[in-house]
Amino acid sequence: MENLIIVDTREKGHKQILKYFDSVKQDYIISKLDAGDYMLHKNNTTIIDKKDGLLEMCGNLCHSTQHARLVREVERAHKSGCKDFIFLIQDSKIKTIEDIKSWSSPYTKVRGFVLLKAMKTFKEHHDCRFIIVPRADMGRKIIELLNK
Repeated sequence: MENLIIVDTREKGHKQILKYFDSVKQDYIISKLDAGDYMLHKNNTTIIDKKDGLLEMCGNLCHSTQHARLVREVERAHKSGCKDFIFLIQDSKIKTIEDIKSWSSPYTKVRGFVLLKAMKTFKEHHDCRFIIVPRADMGRKIIELLNK
């Protein structure tokens, strides 16, 4: 099965995504991945790391311990053959990456323009992409990105 998707065992909040996979008869298995949350079986050229929102992405990029872990994960993916590492960020209010400038959260002092700058810098230094997707479209987008 060349389009079998592997879902990382540590991926949280994937019930809706797996329900979507089942509804469209997308084959998947749940197994430990060394990097990311989703990839095709025997084809790690594209790896997707799903984020539950901009607050999670902010924590990963703007706090030194999590930032270092994120760098190691992306580097590990590239060393294993990944050509396209994608952070798929779940958000229904933000439509484009540039819209992040106006983002704010009561749970962090980091403002949107700082997060956007951190994302752009991370992208330049670590050869990855950031894509914003509404929760309802997450399963479809994962299949689309992995099968391109």
